[in-house]
Amino acid sequence: MLQAGHITIYFLNAGFWWDDGGAQFGIVPRELWEKEKPANARHRIKLSLTCPLFVTEQGVILVDTGIGNRLSERERAMYTPEVGAGLAGGLRRLGFTPADVTHVILSHLHFDHVGGVIDKSPSGEVQPVFANARVYIQRAEWELALAPPDERLAAAYRHAAECLRPLDKVVLLDGDTHITPQVRTVVSGGHTTPHQCVIVEAGGTGLIHLADIVPTTAHLRLAWNAAYDTDPLTTIAAKKRFFAEARAKNLWVSFSHDDVVAAGRLAPEDGRAARLSETVRIAAVD
Repeated sequence: MLQAGHITIYFLNAGFWWDDGGAQFGIVPRELWEKEKPANARHRIKLSLTCPLFVTEQGVILVDTGIGNRLSERERAMYTPEVGAGLAGGLRRLGFTPADVTHVILSHLHFDHVGGVIDKSPSGEVQPVFANARVYIQRAEWELALAPPDERLAAAYRHAAECLRPLDKVVLLDGDTHITPQVRTVVSGGHTTPHQCVIVEAGGTGLIHLADIVPTTAHLRLAWNAAYDTDPLTTIAAKKRFFAEARAKNLWVSFSHDDVVAAGRLAPEDGRAARLSETVRIAAVD
């Protein structure tokens, strides 16, 4: 937990999953990335599903929603998710329910960020989890997800339509936007062309949720980027910009997928790879 003025920042853990290490680190040799994130016998690394929660005077704001419960049997075998009580359980521990969430901001619409917006019953019925929340998505991301222009993007967004169509309170954003006076979204590009990061500022501090621009602490290195990124050079430029802003404004940074660290404070610039001077650790899964 962090405090930024009157805003309380929690880091909900929607569970863990396992993904191919090479996919997460792209052109970085395994000999290097495995020192940071050891792989299992299937060449997969353990990843978290960290979803920041901002409790503000304007409402309860959730960033991203994890995988949810809608994966097929084949996908569960591939990713071996460990979701436990999921976001609902994390909210209950804080004294909230999904109905208390007023805003959901989605960084982008890949399955491990959008899947938790819906609940899928054993019979296949689908309904929104956060029934009272407005869901904020970049318009360009929405359009890519529902009408992918090529096979690569069709595969990347293959889960999106099922998750989006039941939603009736979607707010489409056109670029950088203030959601509340203290909470804003900034289009980073890189991972997806309309990928957005979320920034909260209050009381002289705050947080930048880096989402999949810097999914784990190992990705603090500028050149360590996922093979999933549509434009790695834009990812690198976004890292530089957000790191500079975090240091200048005394902001923490948080990670979508690190299996140990939910958030950290960047050490002063010293010409080396970005490092953390303080950290908030990942919560366990019920």
